[in-house]
Amino acid sequence: YEESRSKILDDKSRKQMDMRRFNDRMIQMERSFIFPPGLPNRPQNRHILIAPSVLDSYSGSAFPGLFDSIAMAKESGKEEDWNEVKKQLTIAAWVTKAAARALFPDVFPS
Repeated sequence: YEESRSKILDDKSRKQMDMRRFNDRMIQMERSFIFPPGLPNRPQNRHILIAPSVLDSYSGSAFPGLFDSIAMAKESGKEEDWNEVKKQLTIAAWVTKAAARALFPDVFPS
């Protein structure tokens, strides 16, 4: 009885620890998308993956900093706006890689 009870408790503890590790990875993945300086012209919006778009305040946008900077660069055609697109693309790639590392540290080593 004691051996069976011990095995069941060990299995339960192992499952709880696995779930805890998974939850910790999910939290770290979500935190990876927070960019402290915020989005261009919107420092109050710090989430790189999802935030309101400057061009459409009704709905959210995926990678809004990149999306909005591309739209502005297309409209203006200015080189400085295209440089902002490059910057936003770099940020998006960087945080996406950080999120992948958080979820799969063995696959994406630092």
